[in-house]
Amino acid sequence: MHRKLDDAFSRAMFFYDDSGVHQTNWSRSVCAGLAEQNFDEVPYRVPQLLEPSTLVEVAQRHAIGVDELEFFSYAMDGPVAKVKWLAEMLEWAPPVQKLSLAQCLAASCRYRFANQVLAKIPYDALFPDQRVTYHLTRFAIHNRLEITASHQDDFTALKALMQAHRLSPARVLDVCSQAIVWKLKGNAIDDELNQWFIGTGEMAARQIASSDAPVDLVSLSSFYRGLAMVPAARGDAATTRQYMLLAEDYANAVIRGEKGSSIPAREARKTVYESKLKEMLYVARDVDSARRVAEELIAYDPHWSISYHEAAEVEVTDRQWQRALQHFQQAYTIGFPRLTYSQYMIGACHQQLGNFDQALEAFKGTLLLDATNISAGVAGYGVARQHLPEALPFFKSYIDTWEAEGLLADEYRGLVQ
Repeated sequence: MHRKLDDAFSRAMFFYDDSGVHQTNWSRSVCAGLAEQNFDEVPYRVPQLLEPSTLVEVAQRHAIGVDELEFFSYAMDGPVAKVKWLAEMLEWAPPVQKLSLAQCLAASCRYRFANQVLAKIPYDALFPDQRVTYHLTRFAIHNRLEITASHQDDFTALKALMQAHRLSPARVLDVCSQAIVWKLKGNAIDDELNQWFIGTGEMAARQIASSDAPVDLVSLSSFYRGLAMVPAARGDAATTRQYMLLAEDYANAVIRGEKGSSIPAREARKTVYESKLKEMLYVARDVDSARRVAEELIAYDPHWSISYHEAAEVEVTDRQWQRALQHFQQAYTIGFPRLTYSQYMIGACHQQLGNFDQALEAFKGTLLLDATNISAGVAGYGVARQHLPEALPFFKSYIDTWEAEGLLADEYRGLVQ
């Protein structure tokens, strides 16, 4: 490793260590999940699961191989030693510990390793609540690794478990939320199964509607945030707002409680901001309100680069390219996650603003971060061809390589001929 690990994101990825600059709710959650977890119990507290490319970005920045980072082939320091020890003792670990380890690995974007661990779990040896966690974990890992687009089997199994065994209403809501959200995001389940999860979730929500238990409040907020996506998808602004108000109310209730500073409570509030921003931007079509929500989101978790991406999305939609550029530059300064995306979008904004030299530098920088970033190569080629032909050979070399490797889709090929 050639770079000092002084940022919180990298320290969380390498060591599950809650220190360093630019601490975020995500970095705290990754570290607290390991620190507070009893590996003989489920579920493991998993934060927002990021893209597998996150691991590639971090490995490249710190001059270490991706496999070395994923499988802990580097000097251990701090809490991560516990994870590596359990991984090395996996053959003798009970099924529930293997299940907790798979979730712990997924929390830090080690999805291939997590999938290998998951495959070694004897399903028949799991108790019903552990089987619920198993199917949710397998869904999440397979979803991130894009092993399959359909997750009908896992959610059918979850439905059967929920029908055969008594789960807490909060646990039911957590399962239903995942089903509803990923039906809309990726058509993960069929319509009939989706309707079952919607109805089951609504019944569970009514059971604990007046609860003041933090775990219930967090699950209620998450459920209504997911449910709001259903009317939003058909453009029903009034019903979307109704569900989002419930999500906000429950998130605010847990924030006001004695565990209001906890990571799950803060995550509930942050995700409400994120969903509300999308609601204002795409359902209500109220750019000014979306912009105000973006400011609140950034203030709430100021070192989370994705919050700046969300704010930039508002400005891109409003074609305010200078404002969008400023947000992407702030995200790039912070760094992880999605550093490559930040760099690429800096180039796209400069292109829109007519700053072609700077656009090309940003597109070149993107390719140096990710040599397979076809969008940056094609965009850079187009800008160079029209405005700065002396830069064409740089981008053409990448395009020729992609063409030779069969990576260049027809939609891109037409843009570079």
